[in-house]
Formats: sequence, C-alpha cells, structure tokens
Amino acid sequence: MATSIVRNVCTCARNFRRISGLLVTRKPVITTELGVRHHARWFAPYLHALRRQINSIKSRYGPEEQKPRSHQENWDYESELYAFGKRLGEDFNDATLRVALTDRSYLEMEEARREEMGLTGDSAKLEMSDNKELAQTGLVFISDYIKSYLRHVYPRLPEDGISAIHEFLARHEVFEHIGRNLGLRDAILCAAFPIPMEVTSTALQAVVGAIVHDSGAEKAGLFVRDFVISQLVDKDLNELWHIGNPMGILADIIESEGRAPPEARLLRQTGSSTIMPLYMVGVYSDKKLLGWGPGETLAIAEEEAARAALKHIFGTTENRPPLPLDSTKHAHLNEVVCAEVTSARLTSQASFSS
Repeated sequence: MATSIVRNVCTCARNFRRISGLLVTRKPVITTELGVRHHARWFAPYLHALRRQINSIKSRYGPEEQKPRSHQENWDYESELYAFGKRLGEDFNDATLRVALTDRSYLEMEEARREEMGLTGDSAKLEMSDNKELAQTGLVFISDYIKSYLRHVYPRLPEDGISAIHEFLARHEVFEHIGRNLGLRDAILCAAFPIPMEVTSTALQAVVGAIVHDSGAEKAGLFVRDFVISQLVDKDLNELWHIGNPMGILADIIESEGRAPPEARLLRQTGSSTIMPLYMVGVYSDKKLLGWGPGETLAIAEEEAARAALKHIFGTTENRPPLPLDSTKHAHLNEVVCAEVTSARLTSQASFSS
C-alpha cells in the first residue's frame, strides 16, 4: 500500500516537472497595445452648451437663409466642373460642359445686370449659350436608347408596354432625382434658388447631349444605362403598364401564334356562400395551363389569370432575371443599342433634309 502511494507521488512529481518545463520553454505571446481615444470630461458639457446656444439663436432670429454653393466659402467653379466630370468618369470638353450647365435664366439675369450698369447693345450681351440645344439632343438620345434597350431585353413586350416604361423613366422627377444625387445642382448656373426641378432635369439632359457631342454615342449609352435605366431595379414593370383588356390581348397573341383560343376554367373555390368568397381560375390553351389567378368574383379571377399568362409571355414575372447592367458581361448589348440609335437618327435626318 505504501509502495503504491510512493509510486504515484513520484509519477505526479515527474509529470509536474515535465509540464513546468514546457511552460518555461514556451515562446512568449506577442501582444499589441491598442490605444483608445478618450475625450476630456469638459467636452460633452461644452457640446451641450454650444447646441443650446445655437438653438436659442435660431429661435430668436429664425433659421439661416439658404445660400447657393457659389455664395459660400472655398468656391471654385473651375474645380467644381473638373470634379463633376471625374465623378462621372467622363472627359468633358470644358466649353461644352459650361454650356450644358448654363440655364437661360442666368444669361437673362447677367444681361439685365449689365444694362443696369450702363452697358447697351452688343456690349450688354454675354458670349455664352444656354443648354437648350444640348438638352434637346440629350432627350432624343435618352428616349431612343431606352426604347431600343427595352426591345432587346424584352423582345415580346408590345410597343404599348415599352412606351409606358419609357414614359416612367423620361420624367422630370426621375431626371431631377438623378441630377440631385450626382451633385448637379451645385454646378448649374441659374438665376433662381433653390434650383427648380425642371432646370435640374434640363441640365441632366444637356449633360447627356454633351457626352454625345464630345465622346460619342457609346459613352452616352453607358451613362443612360447606368443612371437612367437602373431606376427600374426593384420596380414591378407590370405596375408601370396598365392593361385594360388582358383577355383580349392574350387572345390576339395566341391567335397570331396559330394556337387555340384561351379558355378560362374554374380550378377551385371557397366561401362561395359567404361575404368573402374566393375563386381560383386558370386560363388554358391546347390543354396547357397559361396562368392562374385568384379573385372575389369569377370575372376578377379570370382577369388576374389572363394577366398572369401575359406576364409569362412577356417575360415580366416577379422572378425574372435582373436587368443586364453589367459593363463587362453585357458590353455588346450597349454597342448594338447605340448602333441602332445612331442609324435611326441618321435615317431621320436624311429623310428630314430630303
């Protein structure tokens, strides 16, 4: 008994020496000291007192009057134009970009100011042009590009649907939203402040016209695709185009394909004797289900089924593939669309001149 106890004590001692040796020979762990930034105790009360003083001044004298960016400190119009072009990744001609960002109201204001100073005749006029012509060029290019792009992405979508989506994109509200987020309003020369929505929209169209003038149609097409057509992301295209008679349009499409006319059938129903009935109707052609939809009445369910069938035919379902907006994967699409837009413009100019 004593022998076994001595043997266990010796074994424990040897293990302890082995473990202690490992602990001694182990390499030290390298630690780095992280500095933590602390504020002084007086900093938070100082900010609170400063905020109270600012609020009291605003309540006594009212809010500060809004001023354009050009009336503030550190304003340099040359730097603003250069930064705007680099922000878009475009190489603008300085003279063309100045014209694109000059509104007619600014020229009228400057000419009136010169007349007040005593200048008359040609000396009172500015040697500058407004952005009206560039905006017209840009708007025509944007419209043609959107329609051609949609025809390639949704080849089975009718012209009424393409026109409805085009009208949604080619609005002053959409152009103003894009221009405001691109910082366009800080570089626009305009007499009014805040700058009206129409002026910002016209300036964005003029910027597209300037890209067409300086860099060509392909660069302008990339701009329209990246900033205008991308507004369709997360949008339901079927809500942008209201179809008045979906069953009639479905019948015309199926008839043009040489198939049997569509037939509506009741799939299931529930609560028909209550105040909240539900009917499920499917639309068939050649014994194939084209689409199904629910409704409170048979007529509503039939219309929803026809709309669902049209979504599958047009390729505008909720689970449709995303828009081809990748510059590397879909570079050829932009080239094809720009070639069509350019050829159509040349054809229209030739017909107009003749």
